[in-house]
Amino acid sequence: MRVPTLPSRRRRSSRGVAMVVIAGLAVAGPAATSSHTVRPGETLSGIAADHGVTVRGLAEANGISDVHRVLAGATLALPAAGSTGAAAGGGGPAGGAAHTVGSGETLSGIAADHGVTVRGLAAANGITDLNLVRSGQRLSVPRAGSPRPGEGGVDASRLPSRLQSSPERLQLVPRFEHWAATYGVPTDLLMAMAWVESGWQNHVVSSAGAMGIGQLMPDTVTWMRDVILRESLDPDDPDDNIRMSARYLRWLLDRTEGDPATALAGYYQGLAAVRAFGPSPATTVYVADVLAFRDRHF
Repeated sequence: MRVPTLPSRRRRSSRGVAMVVIAGLAVAGPAATSSHTVRPGETLSGIAADHGVTVRGLAEANGISDVHRVLAGATLALPAAGSTGAAAGGGGPAGGAAHTVGSGETLSGIAADHGVTVRGLAAANGITDLNLVRSGQRLSVPRAGSPRPGEGGVDASRLPSRLQSSPERLQLVPRFEHWAATYGVPTDLLMAMAWVESGWQNHVVSSAGAMGIGQLMPDTVTWMRDVILRESLDPDDPDDNIRMSARYLRWLLDRTEGDPATALAGYYQGLAAVRAFGPSPATTVYVADVLAFRDRHF
């Protein structure tokens, strides 16, 4: 199968994201409820997210020691949905676990592996800089699904005033939270990105043809539906649009070592173009805007 090239959502940059085929060996293991045959370009984290299981649980069910390597064509046994697998480093507080940070790991990657939110993991360990975690650091991992301290949903008082005055758009908050948790992306990053893209308005279509809340290009929608998610999703449906945007952001974070700025640049300009030429001035402004809105409002 030919690996697709995704176009930028901006006409000035026609280069897209080049999918990475990762090779390795998967051996069937116990506690499986079904199976998945790895397609070219898929990663273990993407497969885990698509099936609602953790990377660690999927790796353990198949005897995989290197979660960054999986062979196209291999058949993986899928653990029961919600399985988290054994955590590295032993038990943790309140039914959670502990994890010792390995070289090259990021907070977002660790959170995705354990099926928890980045902010929940940061709050459990007193981490204020979500982009900084030290190799060898021992982290307490909260129980999957546990809310972060003081969280009873998004703090509506911090949201942009235009959003606060729009009940229709405020109703989208639970869907952002749901799909961010499903794919292990920071909820605040996903919401801020979508706000800058469209103001959370699903009727918006750009001059380049980008659609809806996440401003998804038609080729990106096709790639999501046919290759990544393999479901018939409708970009005109707000929930489907948010879902595809969250899954695409997860894909980008996986390929940028969990760096939000580079992932956002790839979302706007196309990751291949960012890597080949660096971010354009417009991309730099876009990334700064999203991160500023995240910090101020989300």
